Amino acid sequence: MNSRRALLMGATAAVFVSSGVLAGCSSPSMEVDEAVKKMDAAMDDTFAAVHPSLKWSDGPAGMSQHRDLLNREDGEITVARNRYVRTKVSKPKIAVLAKAVEKNWKAKGYELEYQNRKVPSFSYGTPEGVSVKFDVRGEILIISAAISDTKYPGHSGDIDDGDYPNGLDLDDTVPNVTDPYWSK
Repeated sequence: MNSRRALLMGATAAVFVSSGVLAGCSSPSMEVDEAVKKMDAAMDDTFAAVHPSLKWSDGPAGMSQHRDLLNREDGEITVARNRYVRTKVSKPKIAVLAKAVEKNWKAKGYELEYQNRKVPSFSYGTPEGVSVKFDVRGEILIISAAISDTKYPGHSGDIDDGDYPNGLDLDDTVPNVTDPYWSK
């Protein structure tokens, strides 16, 4: 995994962990493939609810191993993916997009876990145990998903390449699609 991709994935996982979203369970119940399907479904539903639609690209799905206070493996991993908004969203429309995403998540019964209105940045938990996050990092908009109730398959790292078979570079995350509504 290149260092830029590691930075992007690590920042997402760190936000989920530091917000208390990914508190470990005593016995993981889900396989990695099932976790990825649940995360992708939550993000698909989010993007389907936004009109006009946005262009996006999936970053690689990755997994990181949980460890206890003595740095021993605990048999559980966190699975996470970033979905990068490829559509350029103007500053005034960021608030519109954030409200649309949050309205959809509330309507689905997701529960608020973290919120910072200044950025805007917020995360919600789904009834299926997925944590979804809306985040703005400069001109980069990211919808992330993570789930921790996942069995450790014996290794950590990337699960798939997402939409970046040649590797994800920081430049790949910058929006490059103009839209008559979102970009104005």
